Parts: sequence; structure tokens; C-alpha cells
Amino acid sequence: MRGIQLRARAGLRGGRGRWLLPPWIAPAFILCALILLPWAAFLILTLPENYKANHWRVAWGGFDLGLGAVMVATAIAVIRRSPFAEVTAAVCGTLLVCDAWFDVLTSRTTGELVQAAAEAALVELPLAALCFWMASNLARAVEVARPYLQAAGFRVESNRLVPPEDLRGSDH
Repeated sequence: MRGIQLRARAGLRGGRGRWLLPPWIAPAFILCALILLPWAAFLILTLPENYKANHWRVAWGGFDLGLGAVMVATAIAVIRRSPFAEVTAAVCGTLLVCDAWFDVLTSRTTGELVQAAAEAALVELPLAALCFWMASNLARAVEVARPYLQAAGFRVESNRLVPPEDLRGSDH
């Protein structure tokens, strides 16, 4: 396979003159990060160290319900071999990391801290790593398959894979 490029240069992954993603996406994210980082530093330096929050139980319970829903969506997408499994796995991994982070940092007692750290180390972070691994492998599989599908006459229209004319209506 020497000499065959399976991946377009960053920013040029488009088809027939259309961008897969608009070229302004990456610079916009960089700009947002450049604004967010000083803002986060400001908050860390100026917010009170202790704060009592309203709706604390609903916030945590709602977050866990959302995480559970994303886990179910990921499982269903994997079972159905859906291309959305890549996205749901990435979202699930991100929410697991956030859950571990906030569980540890909002622990009040030493016992709560030990429990949160153990749960993070033994459950949440390994599951997050598995989710990121799944998302990465799914993305790679799509990238590797794309040139072969295009060479066989397949194309993407409205986010759907459309077979070549000679395969439409057949049993394939």
C-alpha cells in the first residue's frame, strides 16, 4: 500500500468541491479555547472556595440520567452498527471523565474522596478510555473504507450512503 494516501491533509477532507466540515471550524474552536482559558483562570482565582448550590440533587441526578441515556444510545448504536456509534462513544467518554472530575472535586469528607477516587480510577476513567478507543477505531474504519466505497461507485447524499446505480434494487 505504499504510495496510497488514505487520509486527506487536515482541512482538505471534502468531496467534489464541498467541505466535509467548513474550514472555519478549527480556527473558531481555537479562538473559543483562547477566550475560555483566561476566563477559567479568572474564575479559579475569584470564586468563593465554598458555595452552597440550589437544586444540587437534581443537578447530579440529571447528569447521571443523561450519562445513562448516552450509554444506552452508545450500546444501541454499536448493536445496530450505526455510524453514530463513533459520536455517542465520544460523548459517553467525555461525560464519564466529567463525572469522575466532579465526583472527586466535590467530595466533602475523606471517605467520600476515597470512594470517588476509587470509582473514578476503577470504573469511570477505564470506561471513558474504552469509549475513546471505540470512537477512534470507528472513525479509522470509516476513513479506511471511504476510498474503496468511492472507487466502487458509492457516494454520500444527505448523510446517507447511496449505492451505485447497478446495485440499486438488487438483493445486495
